[in-house]
Amino acid sequence: MQFPLGQAQVQRQLLIAKAIILEGFDVTVLCRYGIHSESDGISNEGFFEGVHYIYCSGTSIRPDGIFRRNLLKLKGVFNEYRYYRKFSKNGQLAGALVSTNRFYNILFYYLLGKIFGIITVVDNVEYWTANKSIKGWIRFDKYLYDKLYFHFTDKIICISDFLISKVNTVRKGKILKIPSITDFDKFINPGTNTLVNAKYFLFCGSKAYSEIIDFVISSFEILNHRDLALVLVTAKTPGLIERINKSKLMDRIQVMTDIPYNDLVNLYTNSEALIIPMRNNNQDKARFPHKIGEYCAAGRPIITNKVGEINNYFNESNSYLCSEYNTREYAEAMSRIISDPVHAQKVAEQSFQTGLKHFNYKSYSKALVNIFDKK
Repeated sequence: MQFPLGQAQVQRQLLIAKAIILEGFDVTVLCRYGIHSESDGISNEGFFEGVHYIYCSGTSIRPDGIFRRNLLKLKGVFNEYRYYRKFSKNGQLAGALVSTNRFYNILFYYLLGKIFGIITVVDNVEYWTANKSIKGWIRFDKYLYDKLYFHFTDKIICISDFLISKVNTVRKGKILKIPSITDFDKFINPGTNTLVNAKYFLFCGSKAYSEIIDFVISSFEILNHRDLALVLVTAKTPGLIERINKSKLMDRIQVMTDIPYNDLVNLYTNSEALIIPMRNNNQDKARFPHKIGEYCAAGRPIITNKVGEINNYFNESNSYLCSEYNTREYAEAMSRIISDPVHAQKVAEQSFQTGLKHFNYKSYSKALVNIFDKK
């Protein structure tokens, strides 16, 4: 785990930990091995936003040599067992929440749970085999994850109804649904726009979603509004730079990467609208992007699609919903926002209220504590 500076899945675990702490419990995040660089400034053990964490390999830094990296991974596995034993002997171990992308890790933590007699809960946020870019051994591991993980955990947290539908019916009484969550407190008094010298639409996403990034650029090109910019918060890959350089609007497309969170909040809250396309496939039906919660907290209009979990929380009153994954429809939504800012503000206010009700991490504190009940 890339705690505490990782992206969506890591931030979700940070917020889940903070929610449990609100109920008076202590939480320790065990990270098996380090993946950070020295410049990240992450100590081997410490507290981040009140959450205690430990790097079991003894270092938060990713070493250069492959031999040393693998050695530290083994050390991390051994020390995870030691910490389970230590906390159990001290009567501190009430349960374990597992956040992992690998099936073999689920087997390991389930075994530890049985050894020490505690509840093990797996937090599932993706339908991994829907991602066709995953190949080889890793794809086989993902297949086992999707088909078998619920047999090797006592309780389950799922991010979407789609993922719940994939769980064995015997287990469906032991599931807690937690959608995209965020910390609304971080969006209080974000400040005025100091980062972009124009009105702009904003998209945030991993470089893994290059197809969607291209879709957003194409939609912006169709809009072709001379007084608006498009800001992409993502990695500056060679492919992306080449795509922008070929665009007739290249001078109005800006890429930002590795920006501080406070600056990201500033970008959210000062945008004309926040864009998050959702494709009509199993990958997007299963997931619920972390950015959705943050977009709602920002109190700006959201442009998205009627896919998966979006249908459970959004409609025409609190978002600009596109019926199809279509660039012209997205360009039309952008145009509507610009041409009727009064209506856009009303939609944004409803989006904020929706997020405050459903995506505020504090709303799930009691449910998270209760899921570790052995009943």
